[in-house]
Amino acid sequence: MVTANTRTLLLGRNGKRTRQWSIGAGVLLVVSLLYFSATRTVGYTKLHPLLWWEGYAVLLTVLVAVQAYSNGGVMLSWLLTFTPVIGVILSYRGIGLGFGFTDEAPGIVELLGVATVGGVIAAAIVGTLGFGIGTAVRRIAEQNL
Repeated sequence: MVTANTRTLLLGRNGKRTRQWSIGAGVLLVVSLLYFSATRTVGYTKLHPLLWWEGYAVLLTVLVAVQAYSNGGVMLSWLLTFTPVIGVILSYRGIGLGFGFTDEAPGIVELLGVATVGGVIAAAIVGTLGFGIGTAVRRIAEQNL
């Protein structure tokens, strides 16, 4: 049985907002797939030179911090980072990672494995960082009221 405090920490304070942010995570996956497929096709320097790895990480951190400030929920923070990073990795077909000693493209199972591992690593780093920032700002704001 999960206590109310643990459930709030994991899923957030408001069930309706949690559902809305979860739907937003799905939308982020689709947008990420489309955007980075377009940048791969056109060439990222021609389409948008500022929104590359560093800019993307900063945008995800800010988005997660806003979610953590408004609702909380560390699992939701991880989800909001996990889904768009999977979109990036799938769009770039493993981000140029070669498997073994050949230059052939990875198969679908290998690509899904790399995307999952990359998404988990990004969620652990960026999602936790954004959650910490948003939660800290919310607590500071609540103390000053």
